[in-house]
Formats: sequence, structure tokens, C-alpha cells
Amino acid sequence: MRAQLLSMALLLIGILSCDSSKPTPTPVAPIAAKPVVRDEQGNELIEPEVVRSKQVQNDNRDVKTVIVGNANGEYVLSCNMKAENCVTPVPGKDYYVFNKTSKWRMPGATKSITLTWIQDWTVSYPNAENLALLPAGGGQPEEMGMYWLDSWTTASAHGK
Repeated sequence: MRAQLLSMALLLIGILSCDSSKPTPTPVAPIAAKPVVRDEQGNELIEPEVVRSKQVQNDNRDVKTVIVGNANGEYVLSCNMKAENCVTPVPGKDYYVFNKTSKWRMPGATKSITLTWIQDWTVSYPNAENLALLPAGGGQPEEMGMYWLDSWTTASAHGK
């Protein structure tokens, strides 16, 4: 009987020594919101679509075909390989897509960038819809690519 009392006493001491409070949750750092980017007039700007290079092909007619895309779909773009800004996007690097309605201000820039501004620095293709690719993290002028749009396909059309 004495052994049973000793066992029960030890069990009672063990139960009483347990911490019955709920664990304190580990604080989670808040997700940093992207800063609001504004143009010269103070209007809020919408960040251009971000894409990555998927495939590049050069043909024997001096045309480079570039396929870029994201979760929304794929762009098939082409450029004249003799043009200075017919660049090959770097695989794994994010690029902004600029179309005729895009307007964006890169970090540290004093003026907004538009497709027309890019065309003033590069080339334009007058008989097609023009698109430009700029490194999303910023870059050098020679990294700006100017292309004509061959096609755009939604991701659902690719079965994704």
C-alpha cells in the first residue's frame, strides 16, 4: 500500500509540475507591402507584367524569336537581329513587359518609362504591335529589348 501511495504521490507531483499554459505563438513578421509608385503628376502607377525567358530561336532571315511568360500565359516576340536592341533575355531573370499603355518608374529614376520613351532610345517596328522587355531589377540601356508581338496565349490554352 505504501508503494501505491508513493506512486500516486509521484504521479500527482508530475501532473502538478507540468506547464498547463498554452504555448506562446511565435510572432510572424508582417509581409512588407510594396511601396506605392507614382508618376510626375502624383498618379499611382501599376507595376508592368513580369515575365521570364522560356525559349529563344534565331532563324536564317535575321529574325530572333523569343518566348517569355508567366503563370498568366506566354508571349511570342520577334526582333530584327541587326537591331541594336534585339536582345536575348537572360534565363531566370525577371523582365517587365511594356506595351502602349505601360507606365512605370524604376527605383531612383526621376521620370516614368513608357513604351514610346523606350522606342525613342531603341527602335520601333511600324507594321506590328511593339513590346519592350526591361530587367525588372533595373539594368543598362543595352539590356532593353524591343520586339514585335507575334502572339499571346493564355496559360489555360497550354493546359496549365
